Amino acid sequence: MTNYDIFDEKYYLAQYPSVQPMIDAGIFKSAREHLEKFGQRGGVTKVSRYFDEQTYLRNNPDIPPFIRAPNNNSNAPFASGLDQFIQFGYEEGRTGVSPDYDEAFYLATNRDILPFIQNGTFKNGYQHFVKFGSKDGRFGTPFFESDYLKKNPDIVPFVNSGALKTGREHYFKFGSSDPSRSATFVGTSGNDIITGSGVGNAELIGVEVGVERVYGARLYESDGSNEFDTLIGGIGRDKFVLGEEQAFARNVPFRAAQFYIGPGFATIRNFTQGQDSIELVVGSLDQLLVFPINNNRDLAIQRKGFPMFENGVSVPSTSPFDTIAVIEGGGNLSLNLLPFTPLLSSLV
Repeated sequence: MTNYDIFDEKYYLAQYPSVQPMIDAGIFKSAREHLEKFGQRGGVTKVSRYFDEQTYLRNNPDIPPFIRAPNNNSNAPFASGLDQFIQFGYEEGRTGVSPDYDEAFYLATNRDILPFIQNGTFKNGYQHFVKFGSKDGRFGTPFFESDYLKKNPDIVPFVNSGALKTGREHYFKFGSSDPSRSATFVGTSGNDIITGSGVGNAELIGVEVGVERVYGARLYESDGSNEFDTLIGGIGRDKFVLGEEQAFARNVPFRAAQFYIGPGFATIRNFTQGQDSIELVVGSLDQLLVFPINNNRDLAIQRKGFPMFENGVSVPSTSPFDTIAVIEGGGNLSLNLLPFTPLLSSLV
């Protein structure tokens, strides 16, 4: 049952630099040979960006009693959680292996792989992710990894060298406390709870987002229809995205991506007046109704029955009064356009 699919030779050598001289001297043919003959039994665990020893043990409490320790369990069968995972856990289909991978999120945003799981090609989404998905630019958590690396090119060399596992690791260790850093958190085509984090700019998008392969731009793969998402702001400057004017949407380049048309809307929490903003696609504020609800506690944003425009063509609204969002605790707010950005709106 032993399986080394997760092994990343470049990453392993970055974590254990003493191995390369032994390869150069001919003691080992490769880093994997070192792992198989020495490292695995010696208790090394840093073999992949997407395996974390502590996460695996925490999510699989049945395993620690079977791990050897210097002064305890000396006859236990495994040198580490990784040792157990390589021998059995991977083929058993265990997926709680890393803070940089969420099985439910990956399956929800990569529905094209579901037939291959059903026919047994892969036991789960994680097996696809480590063999193909991570190399194809797919990401395994709501943290928009490729977008963060694109916006923060200074950390890319550290990720490439293995000094950092991922951009996500950088953000939660360092970037979230740096006001100059920004991050984007995205959802699926189902109902999601998306939470912002960090002291800088955080972008919250409840719909499913991918990466357009030719231009590397965002590709909106759902539009919020029949989605009831909750977007929760953090302590920094949050932007709640309810649409984007120039976007790739449903494989049609550069059209207006309007979210939550028809059934479905976003619930926005922790909106900070004068700091946070909401991105909408509207020609003017006259196309919206904004009014307090729930005994004036909350604020509703609705589209009126005016025509909308897609690729310059007028199309009818799906509903005369279509709720886009509800701002919890925002009953006393009003909607105003931000300067120089006629399609961005800010509640102040």
